[in-house]
Amino acid sequence: MYYANQNSKGETFYTSIEQMKALFRKGCKNRFTGNTESELKSWQKENRKLFSQLLGFDTFEPCKNEYVELERVELDKYTRVKYLLQTEEMVYVPSYLLLPNDIKPGEKRPVIIAAQGHFKNFKDSVAGVTEHPGVVDDMTEFNITYGVKFAEMGYIVFCPDARGFGERAEYNAQEDGRWRCTCKAINYMGIPLGRCAIGMSVWDLTKLIDYIHTRPDCDVSRIGAAGLSGGGLQSLYLAAVDERIKCTCTSGYFYGALESLLVMNDNCDCNYVPDLWTHFDMGDIASLIAPRALIIETGTKDGLNGASGVANVTAQLDIAKKAYDVCNSGDKVKHTTFDDGHKWNGTDVYPFFEKNL
Repeated sequence: MYYANQNSKGETFYTSIEQMKALFRKGCKNRFTGNTESELKSWQKENRKLFSQLLGFDTFEPCKNEYVELERVELDKYTRVKYLLQTEEMVYVPSYLLLPNDIKPGEKRPVIIAAQGHFKNFKDSVAGVTEHPGVVDDMTEFNITYGVKFAEMGYIVFCPDARGFGERAEYNAQEDGRWRCTCKAINYMGIPLGRCAIGMSVWDLTKLIDYIHTRPDCDVSRIGAAGLSGGGLQSLYLAAVDERIKCTCTSGYFYGALESLLVMNDNCDCNYVPDLWTHFDMGDIASLIAPRALIIETGTKDGLNGASGVANVTAQLDIAKKAYDVCNSGDKVKHTTFDDGHKWNGTDVYPFFEKNL
């Protein structure tokens, strides 16, 4: 038997996708199959290390973690600070820090890492930098200023650019009029060096947590991560590898990889990690977070959910729930839906963080 398909012109193509789907179904071999909390902890210890290795963490080395403030803008409810943070030798992350104006001397506040997704203006949209062209369009299309909302709620909020995005775009996307997303370039450079785009971005966020631990105004026992789309990807992976994250939201990014990333294989390069699917699907990655708080936000009309829609999300949720159930923390994982497409909603997210962080 051979696999072939025809296009609209009647041309025949002999493809690899059916074989790839079969290989996927043989994979995800590292799923948690235990029944006790001690078995879960043992599984997490082993597989958190494996997941970090798949992301390329073994290729990274410590650095000074230098912090450089670039500008400070006083706004009504918070102060917006633009800064650079060193995360590797020769690597600096441009970011915004949103500081609520009512912080008292000596007070410590909970922290949110508000990760950016694939929008027109990346961290600028999350941080609500409306003086930059295109941010208002992102706000309208994606309801994207969750960094601002968290700051207005009283959290200290960090809004960094991920590798290859915005002010971190590589040479091929630095000219005017280009969409400044260079995940492909980052992945092409990184994979032969044992790295991948999302691994580099998540590493940067772990170094941001290191920096947060040095700040006297941050309550380091209450650090959360949240994001839409690629920001949901970063938040999910960060919480899986770094137990210092106590509450996580992944919005528009939680579904079975076979439907949403293997079949829909023209998604951004930052979704693809060498050898990942032989070990883990998304529900398995979420299982590394238990029993810490996790909320998954899904637009029921989001095309990234895959051909079976929300069912492709809930199947992965069921995998994660087993991990939460064995440690009697079923109330720490929540799935919320809203009747719309690929955008941030937040209606249930903000109360979840207030309760769990």
